[in-house]
Amino acid sequence: MRTVPRLAILALFGLFLVAGCGNDATPESAEEREQTVAEVAEEDNERRNLEIALGSAAKRLCSSVFISGRSKNHVLQEELSNPALADATYALSGDLVQIELAGLSALALHRPYVGCTLIRDLDPDALREQLDTARLVPPVTHPDGEWPQGNRVTLPDELTGIDLTAINQAVDQAFEDIEPNQNINTRAVLIIHQGRIIAERYAEPFDAGTPQLGWSMTKSLTAALTAQMADDGMIDIQAPAPVPEWQGAEDPRSDIRVHHLLQMSSGLAFSEVYTAGSMSDVILMLYTTGDTGGFAARQPLSHPPGTHFSYASGTTNILARILRDQFDDLHDYVNFSRERLFNPLGMASATIEPDEAGTFVGSSYMYATPRDWARFGLLYLQDGTWEGRRLLPEIWVDYALTPAEAAAAGNYGAQIWLNRGPADGENARPFPDLPASMAYLSGFEGQNILLFPEQDLIVLRMGLTRSGPRPVWRLAEQVLDAIRD
Repeated sequence: MRTVPRLAILALFGLFLVAGCGNDATPESAEEREQTVAEVAEEDNERRNLEIALGSAAKRLCSSVFISGRSKNHVLQEELSNPALADATYALSGDLVQIELAGLSALALHRPYVGCTLIRDLDPDALREQLDTARLVPPVTHPDGEWPQGNRVTLPDELTGIDLTAINQAVDQAFEDIEPNQNINTRAVLIIHQGRIIAERYAEPFDAGTPQLGWSMTKSLTAALTAQMADDGMIDIQAPAPVPEWQGAEDPRSDIRVHHLLQMSSGLAFSEVYTAGSMSDVILMLYTTGDTGGFAARQPLSHPPGTHFSYASGTTNILARILRDQFDDLHDYVNFSRERLFNPLGMASATIEPDEAGTFVGSSYMYATPRDWARFGLLYLQDGTWEGRRLLPEIWVDYALTPAEAAAAGNYGAQIWLNRGPADGENARPFPDLPASMAYLSGFEGQNILLFPEQDLIVLRMGLTRSGPRPVWRLAEQVLDAIRD
């Protein structure tokens, strides 16, 4: 027998009260009315939480199957083992993923070259018609040759001046729990020194060809695309951000510059909390709206622009929408990243996924193989150049790695984390045992690319760590020791 949700029962109960009210009806007390309102509010909250859980699951399953090539059962076992969804039904049909539970459903649609989009307001056919695949630039194929130009990797047996045995042991240790029963779930580790992969390991069923979700590492890609458009004269980083919602003469948000957005110092109110049931801004943005940039742009100002550092995924999605608005044709917007960044770098697997409005969810939704993620890190280590060609503006990397004026801890630049620390003390930096020159990309559930310019070193770790310490920091210390010694 199908269970009727409590919310529906309350709604029916409310109708019976209205229908039965006459001159002889007993008046409802204020206390009873407050209780009824509270119950309805609780039901609304439960319904919204379930809506978010289903939307998150549909989006994750769609991307994991269609982009990463994983099996439905593996995704359900690893990512979607939430007891609240134990009775949900999952259906994959053609390019659609649908999840249903308690009378609610969530849909996600896969499209070639742009991945999966959670459907909120549009009909699936309308979303399919939004982009013509024939007008999208396809990924390049890797030429035959060694990484990073090609995709062949020959791991060394020994390296002069480097304890390769210690590095391989550290890599193996990164796949082991740090705390008892932690389920660290490391899926990939790469160590790149002087432009060469010197150690690499994957956990089955993941391998070198499996695109993985970078979560907030995507922010640095959005910043790089912003830099390229600025270099083309399409955007002025120091000018007020061209956001339609902020253009009123009396709107204090009109003082927000693109520079402030890049440095996470817009002053906009935005809660970046990923706890289940939190109803935080980031969760509402990702799973309850089809226009992520618009959702973030509507937030009120809580601090004067440029005076307060606050890490917010909504800020990056405003940037992504600004980028989209520079193009009259959505196909040109989608093709820009492929033509100007991914194909020149050989990032054949890279896919940034858009929302229903056609804007890349530039805060969170890029998939790429670990080797392709490492290519992007190498671009930063090479000051924005690749095979003798400048892909990023000449001053960009220095700008990106300079601490934001509002980040008193010296821990953030332009959409990338730093280890500089405040000006008043060496030991006050975020990771005092690691070099002050370290910069790093960081994503939810333990996605990290650590860049060490002085050592010409990249340490990459990806996985699904939901509790306990992250292994990348210990791994980095061990690798640095092996190189120093």
